[in-house]
Amino acid sequence: MQKIEHIMQLDINYIKSFSEMETCHEGVLFYNKEMPTYYDANHAHIWKKITDPDMFLKKIKNFYQSKSLIPRLYLYNVEENQSCIEVLENHGFQYESFNDDVQCWNGEYLQLPHNPAIQIERVTNANMEEALAVEMSISTFGEPALIKKAFEETYHSQYFTYYLLRLDGTACCTANIFVSGNQGRVESVATLESHRGRGLIGYILQHIQQESIKQGLEYLWILPINEQVAKVYDKANFKSVGKVESIHAFTEGKSIKQIRQDS
Repeated sequence: MQKIEHIMQLDINYIKSFSEMETCHEGVLFYNKEMPTYYDANHAHIWKKITDPDMFLKKIKNFYQSKSLIPRLYLYNVEENQSCIEVLENHGFQYESFNDDVQCWNGEYLQLPHNPAIQIERVTNANMEEALAVEMSISTFGEPALIKKAFEETYHSQYFTYYLLRLDGTACCTANIFVSGNQGRVESVATLESHRGRGLIGYILQHIQQESIKQGLEYLWILPINEQVAKVYDKANFKSVGKVESIHAFTEGKSIKQIRQDS
C-alpha cells in the first residue's frame, strides 16, 4: 500500500508539470485551457470521502464549465464514495470503472542479446522531429496535433527526458522518463507499427532503467493501459505492486475505453 501512495503522489506531480492545478477539500482540479481536448490535463482527481455528493458534483461542473472545459473526474476512493457514484447520472455524468495495474522495476536487468543495429540516443533539438513523428503515429496517444503540442510542452520541461531508438538508422521507438524527487515514471512508450514484434521496447526500457540508476532513483514506475501491455513490461522486469480502482466520470465526449478501442 505504501508503494501505491508513492505512485499516486507521483501522478499528481506528473500532471502538474503540464497543467494548472487548484486544490479542494476532496482532492485536486487540473486544467489546461490551451489544450482543452488533452484529457490528462483536464481532470479532477478525487481521493477523499465526499460528504455532500450533490454539492460536490455541482462544484466540479461549475469549475470546468466556467473555463469552457468538459467536466471530467477520476474518483479513487471508490468504496467510501458509493453515494457519489450513485448520483453521477443525476448530474449528467456518464462513468466507467477501472482496476489498473501499477508496475515498478525490480532492479534487475534483462539479458538482452547485443544488437549492433540498435542505437539509443537522448532526444535533442537535432532529432526531436524524428521522435515526434514516432509518437504522432500512435493513435492511442490522441490526435496528431494534440500529441505535437503536448510533446513540445513536456520536451522543454526539466522533469522529462526523451529517448529515441534507431534500428539500422531508422527512428522507430521512443519513450520518456518523468522524474520527481527520488521517483521516476516511464511514459509515452511508442514503436512504429512496421517495427513491432522485434523486442525493441525491451532495449529502450533497459536503457531508461540504466539511466534511473545513474540518477539515483529509488522507484521507477510504469502504468500499462491493458493486460497485454502489462505482460510486455513484465518481461522487462516491471513487476506488479498492486492495482488502483477508480471511476472515470465525464459529461461529454468519448470514454477512455472508447478511445482505446477506436485506436
